[in-house]
Amino acid sequence: MKNLFARRAEKQNRSFTREILDMTKRSLAISFAGGLPDESLFPRDEIRQEFENIFQNHDNSLFQYSSAKGIEALREEIAKTYHKTTKDEILLTSGSQQGLDLVCKTFIDSGDVVVVESPSYLVALNIFKMFEADIVEVKLNKKGVDTKELERVFKQRRVKFFYTIPTFHNPTSWCWSDWTREEVSRLAKKYGVILIEDNPYEALRFEGEKPLGFDRLLPAQTVSLGTFSKTLVPDFRVGWIRGDKDMVERFQTMKENSDLQSSKIPQLLCAGLIKSGKYALHVELLKKEYRQKRDVMIESLREYFKDTIEFETPKGGMFIWVKFPHFVDTMELFEFAIREDVAFVPSKVFFSDERKSSFARLNFTNSTTFEIKEGIRRLKNGYEKYIDDR
Repeated sequence: MKNLFARRAEKQNRSFTREILDMTKRSLAISFAGGLPDESLFPRDEIRQEFENIFQNHDNSLFQYSSAKGIEALREEIAKTYHKTTKDEILLTSGSQQGLDLVCKTFIDSGDVVVVESPSYLVALNIFKMFEADIVEVKLNKKGVDTKELERVFKQRRVKFFYTIPTFHNPTSWCWSDWTREEVSRLAKKYGVILIEDNPYEALRFEGEKPLGFDRLLPAQTVSLGTFSKTLVPDFRVGWIRGDKDMVERFQTMKENSDLQSSKIPQLLCAGLIKSGKYALHVELLKKEYRQKRDVMIESLREYFKDTIEFETPKGGMFIWVKFPHFVDTMELFEFAIREDVAFVPSKVFFSDERKSSFARLNFTNSTTFEIKEGIRRLKNGYEKYIDDR
C-alpha cells in the first residue's frame, strides 16, 4: 500500500477552520471561527415560493443535463453587476471555491509563481500548495497591498497571477483604496500579470462607497470570483467566474472535465429572487443585522480588553482582525480559549509559511448578540490564563 496516493493527496491536510467547526459542533463552545452567515436569516419563505414558481413553469427538462456555463438568466443578472460585461463572460460554478480550483487548473503548472497578500485566505493557500505553486507573499496594510514590494516581485519573478481579496479582505476585513487598485492595475498591465479578484463579501458593505473594481480598471487581465454563499445560502453552492470570453471558454472546458455542470435549480432560484427584487431586500436585511453584530463585538472587545489589543472597525464583511501584544502566539492562545468554550482562528494559518503570529480572526455574523458578548468574555478569561501561564 506504500505510495498509493498521489503527492498532492499525501500533502493535503484538512483546513484548520473545518476542524474547529467540527470541534465546536460537538460541544457548547461559542465559535467565532468560521466565515458562516446567520442561518436564522436565511430567506426560507422566499426560497419556498421561488421553488414553487420553478416547478410550475418548467417541465421535466429541468432535471436534464445542460450547459456547463450555467443558465442564461442568472449569467445575465450577474453580468449587470460588472462593467461592460456580457453573459458570455460569466461561468457559473459550484461555489466560488470551484472557481478558484478551475483558475488553478487553467493557469498553474508545478513551480509557477503565484503572488498573494500577506496574510491571505487559508483555503486559497491550500489550493495553491496542492497545485505545487511557488507562493510569494506581499505585505498588506489597511489601504491595500504594498505596491513597491509588489513591483519588485513582478520585476524579479515570472509571475503567473496575483490572487487578491481587495474588498473586505479575508482575514483582515480591510478594503483597498482606489489609489492602490489603480496602481496595482498599472503594474499588472506593465508586467503582464493576471489579477485574480476574489470578491465574496462586496455586497456586505455597511458604510462607505463602492470602490473601483478590476473589471473596470483592467478587464482583459482580470478574473473575478463571486458567490451567493455569503448573501443567500451556502448550500446552493452557486458561484461564478467573470473573465474575458477566451478565458471563460478555457474555464468551461476545465469545468466540463470536473463535474459537467452545476445544478440548475439553485441557479434558477437565485435568478428568480434577483428579478423579483427579493434578493436585494434580503441583502439589505443582512447588512442591517450584521452591522449591529459588528458593533456589539467591537463594544465587547473594548469593554473586556481595554487597550491591550488593537483592531480596526470593518466597514463590511464578516470578520474583525485583532492584534494581541507581540509576545502572544495566538495558536497557543487558542488552546486556552477552547478550554473556556470559545473558538477563533489563529493567524498562523493565513500565512503560507505558517509563521508564529499575534493576530486572530473573529467572525461576528454567525453568533447572536448574547453569544458575542459571552464569547468575548470567555476569550478574555482564556487570555488572562494564557498570560498567567507564561
